[in-house]
Amino acid sequence: GTDRETGWESRKLPAIFLCQKHFERIIRMRKYQAFSLIEVIITIGILLILVAVVTPQFIGYLNRSKSARALMEMQSLRTALQSYYADWGEYPSSLESLKGSDGSDINKAGNFSLTGVQGPIDYIEKDLPQDIFWTDETDKTYKYKASTSGNQAVLWSNGINKTGLSLGDVTTSVTTGKLTIDEEERDSDDLVVEI
Repeated sequence: GTDRETGWESRKLPAIFLCQKHFERIIRMRKYQAFSLIEVIITIGILLILVAVVTPQFIGYLNRSKSARALMEMQSLRTALQSYYADWGEYPSSLESLKGSDGSDINKAGNFSLTGVQGPIDYIEKDLPQDIFWTDETDKTYKYKASTSGNQAVLWSNGINKTGLSLGDVTTSVTTGKLTIDEEERDSDDLVVEI
């Protein structure tokens, strides 16, 4: 049983600890592998400062990219609305008319456009884009309103804070027949495309 040089009983120690020098080396390595409480606190503090600096920047980039996407989609809708106007001589009463599926507008079967094309004409290949800042659970499309004369239209999104313009804030002037936007209700982050 016992080792002559160290006096250790080899039966009681695992095979890895057969010599005392090896055992002491392992103990020394374990002593230096641990972090002190101060080191852990400093590391956590540095990480928290980095998160505090980076998070607002990241959220800002995210919001700017969402706004850019909304503007891009509204520009695409603007192009489709202008094509509709060129074909029919007036803007549609709703964005659904761009699909040629809304039977209440002139873009329907049996009607011919000013260019001689029989309706319905599909001005958008896919479904209408959803407003990334939607505020109404039942209608997630961009807000849209055409003047009563059909010669002017406005598209908008309420932006990041999801408040601001509503359908009642865009009215047709009785005297001029043009759409007017209530600027008092308009927020700084509202995205508006006038057509």
